[in-house]
Amino acid sequence: MSVPALIVALYPPAVRERWGDEIGREIAERGARSWPDAIGGAARLWLHPSDWPETAAGQTRRVLAVALFAVTGADALLLRAAEPATGRWLGLILAGALLAVPRPPARALRAVAAAAIRTLAAPGTAGLALLLLANSGLVDHPAGPARVLLVAAYWAALTFITLRVWALTARIVRMGTAPSRRRLRAALLLVGAGTALAAGQSLLGGTLLIAAALLLPAVAALHAGQDLHGR
Repeated sequence: MSVPALIVALYPPAVRERWGDEIGREIAERGARSWPDAIGGAARLWLHPSDWPETAAGQTRRVLAVALFAVTGADALLLRAAEPATGRWLGLILAGALLAVPRPPARALRAVAAAAIRTLAAPGTAGLALLLLANSGLVDHPAGPARVLLVAAYWAALTFITLRVWALTARIVRMGTAPSRRRLRAALLLVGAGTALAAGQSLLGGTLLIAAALLLPAVAALHAGQDLHGR
């Protein structure tokens, strides 16, 4: 895949569908000097969902719901790495995630259940295997290569579970009804506020890199939620 195509892929789906070919041609014509501006433009558009065109009814809300769960999954991994003490931020993030959960119609419940089984079977098995191993007493004090291997397996399993849950959310969004604009805006603001509090707590705890990594999605969620108000 060419660099212009990769940059175009960074833009919101509706923007790619409407203007992707034009953006790609312009990037190709202007060359490497246009890459920073084009990437910055993609980032700015993600922060301004009210500027997105809609090629289908509810498209903006569906995309934002899926993006919100991607941010929440990334937050979960970062917070697990930082291991900050639980606080009010956790309640805010969970409340926001629950608000953004799509509600499929009754006729789609069977399809949703089947998709959940297919999507979560493998990560569920991996998580169960790690849980059984951790409680077996066989790896109470690993050292050397065994410790490195176990830690790598643990984080690989967590990442795999997070990605599959996000994939399931994307499927449910396509099957069901997107959250209302008001509910989605509240979800973005809650997740953004909770993530910002977690970033502050991580900063106070001395984990600067984790705090910086959490601050970026916090600002993005808060900005997108506020911008959605004006749509």
